[in-house]
Formats: sequence, C-alpha cells, structure tokens
Amino acid sequence: MRHAVYSHTQALWLLWLISLPITAGVGALLVAEKGAAAWPGVAVLVLVMAGALLVLGSLTVEVGEGRVAWRFGVFGWPRWKLPVEQIVGVEVTTSTLLEGWGINRTKTGMLYNAHGLQAVRLQLRDGRTLRLGSDEPERLAGFIAARLPPPTPARSPHRTRPS
Repeated sequence: MRHAVYSHTQALWLLWLISLPITAGVGALLVAEKGAAAWPGVAVLVLVMAGALLVLGSLTVEVGEGRVAWRFGVFGWPRWKLPVEQIVGVEVTTSTLLEGWGINRTKTGMLYNAHGLQAVRLQLRDGRTLRLGSDEPERLAGFIAARLPPPTPARSPHRTRPS
C-alpha cells in the first residue's frame, strides 16, 4: 500500500522464542557428536530456521486506499488484500489457544494471527468471516469501520402509492 492510513506490525514471538534455542541446541548436539563434519548440516539448519523467521516471523496489517491488506514476514509474503466494499461488519473478538498462531482455518473462518488472542473479525458480503490478530484490536477495528461504505437502506417488499 502506498499511503496506508493505519499500519501496524507485530512479531510472532512464540516462533522466535522456540526456534532460536532449538536451532542452537540441535546445532550444538550435531557438532558435539560429529565434529567438523556436522557444520554443513548446521548451516542448512540455520538457513531453514532463518528463512522460516523471515517468512513467518511477523504480521503486518495496513488499512488505506480502499482496502485492508495483511502480510507475514520481512518479505511481505504471503500477503492478502481485501477491498473495504466487501466488508459489511467489523468487531473486536478473541481467538482461542487451540486455534493457534499463524495462518489457520477455523470453524468460523480464516484466522491470521501473530501473537496473543485478540483479533478483529471482518464479516464479508459473501457470508464468510475472517479474523486478523492484533495487539491493538480496538484501534484497528476503528480504522476499518471508518472506511466502510454506508449501509444501503432495505427495500420495502410492498410498494406504496403517493397520496
């Protein structure tokens, strides 16, 4: 997005906290067991874990230019964009520990989350819902809600004649 009105990034801390000690521990065990012969394997392990952190280590949500966009990682891939015209409702909600973090299909729709349990639920025009994790859900929901098109008035099923 060229001119985002709202932009916020949060790290997927659990991935960082788990991967760094595991990588160091496994690397140390390999070197202790195999000596210098283990270094190529350790290098591959470090590259794979660094790649995972760069691709999935954070979630950025942006609102602006008539759309909501969200992406994971430093390189911004994977990424999604949603025109605000497709959104009919916004509400602050929570996810559960069982639904996890990252990109998850849940019984209520997709969940894109980096940390914590707070989220913003977007109700879409086609009936689907999705949730964007946020550590500032009220602020995010406010920015999205302010950009929604006004609701269209419901049509009466009966026509009335002018008097």
